Amino acid sequence: MTVTTDATPVPPMSLARVIGAYLSDAKFESLRLLRTPAFSVPILAMPILFYTFFGVILNGGGHRPPGFADQMFVGWTVYGVMGPGLFGFGILVAVERNMGLFTFKRALPMPTGAYLAAKLLMAYAFAIVVMAMLVTAGLTLGHVTLDPVKLLTVASVMSLGVIPACAIGLAIGAYAPASSAGAFANIIYLGMAFLSGLFFPLSGFLHDIRAVWPTYHLAQLARAAGGMNHEGAIGQHLAILAAMSAALIFAAARRLSKRG
Repeated sequence: MTVTTDATPVPPMSLARVIGAYLSDAKFESLRLLRTPAFSVPILAMPILFYTFFGVILNGGGHRPPGFADQMFVGWTVYGVMGPGLFGFGILVAVERNMGLFTFKRALPMPTGAYLAAKLLMAYAFAIVVMAMLVTAGLTLGHVTLDPVKLLTVASVMSLGVIPACAIGLAIGAYAPASSAGAFANIIYLGMAFLSGLFFPLSGFLHDIRAVWPTYHLAQLARAAGGMNHEGAIGQHLAILAAMSAALIFAAARRLSKRG
């Protein structure tokens, strides 16, 4: 007995529909987090509050040596743009993995990678808002002396910080239990900020190992973009950031493919 079927193959989605699916996922991911004050308020408000308090008020406003305000501005922008990626992936991926959402997503007719792409675009959107607030505060309160072109260049370079931040957050979300992912993300976030010399010079052992942190390399790229003194070659910093991000994404992807 011969069984025949009249099923016709489903044609692949057009490029426009694929792009639309990615953007739609990113839109709803951003709206979901904007409506979650426990996430949106710290990510958007804390960098501008910390910069205003520690970078402007406690540092004497414009009564510091030339270039000091610009260096503080760069440090706090690095701190600000790392947050959305680190927490948007670190905490949310761990929670959604614990809920079994990855298994559910595999059963949906959605493009491959739309889940992670939506979170990446969400992190970029939040980082842009953070950068806009910090630039406004730097020009009005922080006595930043960078001209508009350099400010835009620094802001563009700062967007690179979203990628390693998302890679670190993805690794946290893949390996950490949902109940402790937030603690791991906070420890790593603050550790990277202070142990890479973003806000004050380091000495001794801490100075020698500061290059292990991605925030150090991102800060050097931003200072170079702003025409300030920086350490190391630009290509070297880019290569290290790319290698760190690739290694973390690979490790997280393997973990999620087995236990996601």
